[in-house]
Amino acid sequence: MALQYGPATALTITAGSLVNGASRSSAAVTTSTSINVTAVMLEVSVLTTATSPSGNRQVLLYGYRSLDGINYGGASSICDNVDGTDKTLTAIGFPTNLVFLGTIAMNQAANIVTQRGEFEITSAFACIPPSWGIVLLNDCGTPLGATVTAQYREIYYS
Repeated sequence: MALQYGPATALTITAGSLVNGASRSSAAVTTSTSINVTAVMLEVSVLTTATSPSGNRQVLLYGYRSLDGINYGGASSICDNVDGTDKTLTAIGFPTNLVFLGTIAMNQAANIVTQRGEFEITSAFACIPPSWGIVLLNDCGTPLGATVTAQYREIYYS
């Protein structure tokens, strides 16, 4: 058996120009069942603006998951209202039922650059969920730039 990397696949998330304090979920991903997936790598890229970040200067990344692709952990109409679609969330609860995946530091001062974060989601979820997605929380004191993208690669044995 040899370790293989699946193709880089885009996650659908429309988080460009996300204002400070706002959060957005991606569309859900269905994990491949035709291969022996052992891990999932995730990359999130955030274009910054010419305005210096302030306060916490970070984008927080959370994950959500579902056993059936219909019901998602923590979903309610009040907070953590993920439903497997690309949408603005009402609020993230503190504490939250979402799974913390990591932080993208926004320490670029008043420069327009792309900040990237790479994450391995399998250990954060403690498994590979049948259906999963991400949530971005802008905590950098300024709106994000116009371009925010995310992609993932499944790692498997063949």
